[in-house]
Amino acid sequence: MFRRLRDQVSSAADAAGAALGITSEAERQLVSMGFPAEQARAALNATDGNVERAAELLLAGGGAAAPAPAPTAPVYGSAAAPIDVDDDDAVRRAIAESRAAEEERRLRAAQEESMGNANRARTAAMANAGRAALARFEEKSAKKTTKKANGRNDPIRRSNTAPPDFGSIRPPTSNSGGNGGIRMKSGGLTTHHPDVKVPKRMADKTKEEQLMRCADRLKPYPFAVDTLLVALQAVRKDPSNERYRKVDKTTVGYNNTLKDKPGAEDMLLAMNFRPHGVNELRLDRSMVDDALLYLAISALEKARESEEYKENKAKARFIRELNQIRCGGDNSEAEAIRRAEFMAKVVSEPAGGSGALIQLTLGEDVVRRRFDGDDVLRDVVNWIGGHGSAIPDKLASKDWCLVDINRYPPTPIDTQKNAERTLQYIGCWPSGRLEVQPSSEEWKKGSNPDLKGSSRGLGSAPTSELH
Repeated sequence: MFRRLRDQVSSAADAAGAALGITSEAERQLVSMGFPAEQARAALNATDGNVERAAELLLAGGGAAAPAPAPTAPVYGSAAAPIDVDDDDAVRRAIAESRAAEEERRLRAAQEESMGNANRARTAAMANAGRAALARFEEKSAKKTTKKANGRNDPIRRSNTAPPDFGSIRPPTSNSGGNGGIRMKSGGLTTHHPDVKVPKRMADKTKEEQLMRCADRLKPYPFAVDTLLVALQAVRKDPSNERYRKVDKTTVGYNNTLKDKPGAEDMLLAMNFRPHGVNELRLDRSMVDDALLYLAISALEKARESEEYKENKAKARFIRELNQIRCGGDNSEAEAIRRAEFMAKVVSEPAGGSGALIQLTLGEDVVRRRFDGDDVLRDVVNWIGGHGSAIPDKLASKDWCLVDINRYPPTPIDTQKNAERTLQYIGCWPSGRLEVQPSSEEWKKGSNPDLKGSSRGLGSAPTSELH
């Protein structure tokens, strides 16, 4: 059907060209561009039939008159292009489909334009809401400022709290989950929590604050406190002596007392000591400050009076004395004989991994041995005597004490009162963790407060029975 329609249109176009006197394809092309047939024929004659050059000549004004309108194609259904009656239904269907497609295109374009207008309207509404919220915030802040000024009779002070940035309000995106949420720029901690203060770094504090803080951090390290106190007192006594104003970090004394101790080197830096090379600190004579020396010495003396310093100092002395006792067997024949006597009284260790495993802490060392459940505490004390003959005497005199670490709170055990008690009774079955520690003043005086720790293990005694 369409092939027949095309043939009819072509024949009509050929008939129209013949009516206008067009005798060649080149003339027909120029006429279809809108040039009169006469001008097209003259331009072709002038260019030896070259269509492109003829068109350029006509466009440049080489024709006698302006281009005439192009001849219109014959109307479909006119006398020049009659319609076959048999194809009438097919043409109607084609026209109906074309109209339906055009209506659908227009409807889709209208919907897209409507959605764009809605988005622009929603953005404008949010901007208006943001401006209104900013106005309410400023009005509320002004009322609060006026109220404070009337109550104190002081000039109005401007608030340090910055108003929220309503200019950053933007429409919700696809990531907002479709809830229409509003996003605002974050002003950080100072905006949301203006009363919260961030602690200063040690270097940003005043000299007095640095010295007090360093002395407080050094309390658990008594030898570091004592070393710094002696060194600063020597500088105050003789500031001209260069030897007192140097700290060599490679010496044994520095490594044993000050190295890696929190607050030790910071205190020296606060006293105006400065690094000299990699392993040395120096204090220039011109930088010696008597006021700083007084503050540092006073802070260290106060640290020596703290309970934390005293407890750690006593523990350090205890470990030193215990190590001396334990090392005595290598240097004294009499000590070796006494240790052998204690070990001879110890019962044999159960075979095959049976029995109770006792773990004993002696200062910085830990030793282990197995006992049967019906073995008594005296057997354990004799075993301890094999590591140092003076230890049982220290336990008996209550200078030191044997503590059960597995109980809470850790409980001292009276080795004289419970010497014949079984390990199961004292709570060391099927295992036990004991430690030799320096005695507290209450334990030495026998005025230890009532301890209400629970029994440990089946058949063991309560804590109060072990004192």
